[in-house]
Amino acid sequence: MSFRWRIDLIVTTPGIADKCIEARVERAAAHAERWSDHAPVTAAFDFGDN
Repeated sequence: MSFRWRIDLIVTTPGIADKCIEARVERAAAHAERWSDHAPVTAAFDFGDN
């Protein structure tokens, strides 16, 4: 059986994308520890001081 990853995504406007300081695809340490066939994406944005 073949397993395929589904990499999720984050959609932003160009202005918000310019503020992205980090992005990564989350992966389980081992195949047996996977939570699903999705690979969640995490991103951090810097909007400055509010």
